[in-house]
Amino acid sequence: QAGDPVIQIQTPFGGGKTHALLALYHIVKNYDQVKHLPSVSDFQPLIPENARVVVFVGTHADPLGGKTPWGEIAHQLGVYEKVREHDEKRRSPGKEVLYEILGEDPVLILVDELVEYAVKARDFAEQVSAFSQELTEAVKSKNNACLVSTLPSSAPYGEVGERALNELQRIYGRVEAVHTPVEGVEIYEVVRKRLFEDLGDEKTRKEVAQSYFELYQKLGPEVPSEAREIEYRDRIERAYPFHPELIDVLYERWGSYPTFQRTRGVLRLLAEVVADLYKRQIPSPLIQSSLVNLENQAIRREFVKHIGNEYDSVIAADIAGKNAKAPKIDREMGSEYEKYGIATGIATSVFLYSFSGAEKTGATLPRIRVALLREGIPHTIVGDAIGKLEEELWYFHSEGKQYAFRNQPNLNRVIMDREETISEEIIREKVKESIQRYAGNALEVYLWPESASDIPDNKNLKLAILAPEFSYDSDLPAATAAREGEGKKLVSELFEKAGTGFRVYKNTLFILAMDNVQYSTLSRSLKRFLAISEVQNDR
Repeated sequence: QAGDPVIQIQTPFGGGKTHALLALYHIVKNYDQVKHLPSVSDFQPLIPENARVVVFVGTHADPLGGKTPWGEIAHQLGVYEKVREHDEKRRSPGKEVLYEILGEDPVLILVDELVEYAVKARDFAEQVSAFSQELTEAVKSKNNACLVSTLPSSAPYGEVGERALNELQRIYGRVEAVHTPVEGVEIYEVVRKRLFEDLGDEKTRKEVAQSYFELYQKLGPEVPSEAREIEYRDRIERAYPFHPELIDVLYERWGSYPTFQRTRGVLRLLAEVVADLYKRQIPSPLIQSSLVNLENQAIRREFVKHIGNEYDSVIAADIAGKNAKAPKIDREMGSEYEKYGIATGIATSVFLYSFSGAEKTGATLPRIRVALLREGIPHTIVGDAIGKLEEELWYFHSEGKQYAFRNQPNLNRVIMDREETISEEIIREKVKESIQRYAGNALEVYLWPESASDIPDNKNLKLAILAPEFSYDSDLPAATAAREGEGKKLVSELFEKAGTGFRVYKNTLFILAMDNVQYSTLSRSLKRFLAISEVQNDR
């Protein structure tokens, strides 16, 4: 039947190219053995009884001691002698010879990993290119031949690989039809069929999809418009038990890294996620981005290996682990925060959205709501939690309406680092200066006296303000707490003595001691204020 004689299958690495070729091979070559599989019987009317299949795999071929692509194809067709000399001399035989060796019977030619072969065969790479062009022309001129070849969407072999890929894309682009084996919502089917034998009953899937769809309808513009369309409900049902948002962010954003290997990478990562959730027995209708456990080292490694080990410390500091700040926020806030892991879930979701081989990174508030919200979680909590993350986390950045993690510290970390350079002595001096400024002159003020000789004995009203080390605990009665330890000793001395003698005018002396709790709060606040001021001055 009429169709495309030359087909290129192009996806990133791990996108299903080789699997597509394997399927074609067995459907044409071994139909009786695979006809029981779903959808395979649809191909039966299209397969000629005498169809031949030849295969060339660039990763298996030896460009030095093995046969060339044209030699291998001729060998499998039983006509190697016609190209022996060309094969041994590493010279492409030309369109006419290739047309002849293809013969009269139907033939399917499957070529995989030709870019890698061209890189390895750099001594005769031009001949590989010439052969590719001649083969596509020969196949196109026959009415019973089909060539299916795979090319990656990007070259993983450096500058040489880039040149080889560009040349082969140019050649195939002249005559081919380009197909992507897994695209759009098809990825949902691939993922769930590979990871689950039993997806439960259809009624449950529909109910879950409807529940999320109704939630998004209620939220209106607080979630992306696509989440409120009827098609999105169908996507939820097709992706079940995963939320389509999770698969999308992995496949589209992380899949744009050549090392992630798109479909293969998604499957490997989600297998770890499912195992982790099952082990922790997390109750949720769908597996969402917010439920990915970055504390799990196997899961964390699947991300970090693509973006750099420096992000391991980013995760440990802000997102997941005993000392991470997001889980700490959940514990401190309690209630829904702790029950659903709100801060941790948002931080995890933003992390997943923060990386892509393209420029588009980060997550908006509407995206974050889709990644987090499910039945039981109040939608208003997202904005509040984002505010807390901005206040506490070190690597969490707000860029316009987008939130993202970066390996550069944000202002919180810069300020904290500056705080560590401000000594307690500096804080004492600043507090002393402020007290001096606000104490007024209604009384004679004596700041931080160390002995009785620091305060004269006369009829004037006097106020002695003790230094921080003589503060008292506000949880105890002031009259007793202020006189405990060193504080008690100093207060007694100030009231009883004046210089080397005894104090006569005791009733003219007022002594003020600091509240220990309040001073600690003041000290922290002042240290932060000074740090912020220094950072602003640096700018």
